[in-house]
Amino acid sequence: MACYRDSMTEFTRLTSPVVWGHRGSCLDARYTALTASVYAIGSSVLVVLVYVWRLVVNAQDPQQLQDVYYGVQISYMSTLGTHITLIALSSFLLIGVQQERCGLVTPWVVASIAFMALEAVCCMYSNVLRDHVNKFDQICKAEVAFFFTRACINVVAMWAVMRFVKNIRAGITYKDPEAIEL
Repeated sequence: MACYRDSMTEFTRLTSPVVWGHRGSCLDARYTALTASVYAIGSSVLVVLVYVWRLVVNAQDPQQLQDVYYGVQISYMSTLGTHITLIALSSFLLIGVQQERCGLVTPWVVASIAFMALEAVCCMYSNVLRDHVNKFDQICKAEVAFFFTRACINVVAMWAVMRFVKNIRAGITYKDPEAIEL
């Protein structure tokens, strides 16, 4: 695996986010995992803000959704809860990548997979409920497009984190060698 680290040297610090190997260049696994954790925090904060806004707008005019109001609000609240949890787990992911501890990274991986599925169900459920009233208005289309875009980027982020975990479990370290004083 010349792309990641020279197999003959035990402690080699990679300072550049792009590593050159015999097959060309590739992104360093640690930098991609750090980028994935920052993306996960940022996207979850954005989703929390959007869904809080939708909850407030729906609460101000509950007659607009008629008898599907509570179903849509509960769907939004569950999506909100998953992303608040993902913000906390993404913070653990960031710390786990910096400290090279798989135990802090694994909960994010499991939760991301589970919460992506839960969010897909909640997104479709709220849109189907709103379809009875609004006939798939522009907000429905924007919400589905926003979800699919984030789902694709989440798959890439998951790949980056799993690549980092694979390297850590294989014994590759990104830490500086300890200085030995005589």
